[in-house]
Amino acid sequence: MSEEIEQVKKGLPPSETSEVEAMSEVDKLKEQLEETKNRLLRALADFDNYKKRAALERDQFVQFANAGLITALLPILDGFDRALKHKAGAEMTKGLALIKKQLEDVLRKHGVMEIEALGKPYDANLHEAILQKEHSGPENMIIEEMQKGYTLHGRVIRPSMVIVSKKK
Repeated sequence: MSEEIEQVKKGLPPSETSEVEAMSEVDKLKEQLEETKNRLLRALADFDNYKKRAALERDQFVQFANAGLITALLPILDGFDRALKHKAGAEMTKGLALIKKQLEDVLRKHGVMEIEALGKPYDANLHEAILQKEHSGPENMIIEEMQKGYTLHGRVIRPSMVIVSKKK
């Protein structure tokens, strides 16, 4: 293309040659402007994506900041479960049941949910199989729950410890 421009320049009087040079210079400047504009748009899009990603990470940090505390409280909940299995007296059982319900309500309010396990198919993401027992029902079904599992805002913070069925 530059050869064509040079041939056109030779055939033109001197004043028209400078106009052709000016036109090619204008075209170069337009290309540079378009490239700069595209780089700026990409930078703005990258910055917008960064802001969204940072906001999501901040929200997740706030949501899961108490995971350690809640994990520490879960053995207390397990203790209540064990105590309620042993009938020492009607009043004590009622009191323990009330305390357990209050603790469960507080945990639920903060996003802690119990993982349902008994009678469900085994899922390695939610359950930790500690034993397999022969069972007459379908294979890989949870037949006993040894320790309850919990999620915090949908994320597993402690898997259920379960016994899974296997064929006889």
